[in-house]
Amino acid sequence: MEATLAWEAAPPGAAELLGLLPGEPTLVHRHRLLGADGTAEREAVSRFSRHALAEVPELARYRRHDARAGRPDMRLLYQWMHRAGLRLTLRESIGVHVPAATACLTVHREVHDQHGHVLEVTDIRFAPESAPLTYEFTG
Repeated sequence: MEATLAWEAAPPGAAELLGLLPGEPTLVHRHRLLGADGTAEREAVSRFSRHALAEVPELARYRRHDARAGRPDMRLLYQWMHRAGLRLTLRESIGVHVPAATACLTVHREVHDQHGHVLEVTDIRFAPESAPLTYEFTG
């Protein structure tokens, strides 16, 4: 597994969803799960809104520290959001990218709070030969 955090500008569609100005940087979490042969079985990119960074203290700490320092552990992200008083709605769209040489399953996830604010936008790509996909979310 590889995981990194960085401050980057979001692509135009994601920036609009996240309420960011064009070119405005936001916290970006990249996560790759590698197979036994070293190839990526799953790659995910999560971008966080200004609202999420303001409401969730565990995310806000990355404003004060170098996001590249250490290996980020975002497994408790949704618990952090709940602890901050946010009630979450996750919406996922699943698709298939079909050109034979690069065929993969894709998932686009948007996380909203109880007020309709977008907190996170995540795009995930699964290699065609990767393990089964299992989702579990406890709200």
